[in-house]
Amino acid sequence: MKAMDSSGNHKIDGKAEVDETVVGGQEEGVKGRKNNKKKLVVFAIEKKGKGVSRVYGKVIRNSSSKELGAFMRDVIDKQTKIKIDKWRGYQPLKQDFENLVQVESGKKGRNFPELHRTIMGFKGWLRGMHHQVEHLQSYIDEYCYRFNRSFMKEGIFENLLLRMVDAQPITYKQLIC
Repeated sequence: MKAMDSSGNHKIDGKAEVDETVVGGQEEGVKGRKNNKKKLVVFAIEKKGKGVSRVYGKVIRNSSSKELGAFMRDVIDKQTKIKIDKWRGYQPLKQDFENLVQVESGKKGRNFPELHRTIMGFKGWLRGMHHQVEHLQSYIDEYCYRFNRSFMKEGIFENLLLRMVDAQPITYKQLIC
């Protein structure tokens, strides 16, 4: 799974959408973006034509502009046209991303259909394949790796083998952290 980490070489450009979600379901009695036991994850998609060409995701501690901004600076080119919801944590990021536009999410996210479909695809894959996970970021990286290479099915296995051979050895302690 470590070989499926993003290289960071291919930032999202053109048009993008960003949103955060809770993985593990909403906790009873906890509203909005706050959670005690569940994981908060931010996803970004690159839109090309009528579809999604690339996706990145990251587990975050909270939905502050510091956490969201760090993720966005890592995966999105500064000139990208980014559409986000009206969450106040995104407001300060307009300084870093001049083409950042905030819009109402709409009922059940109707203004972000491709992004929410991608997030639901991840959650469905996670439930269907793995049922329960401890190190969520590794599973996010695997999903993004597979999604981002879904158009190059012939070379995905060879690409992964090369990454595994070229990677630095990983200790057991590094794996469980």
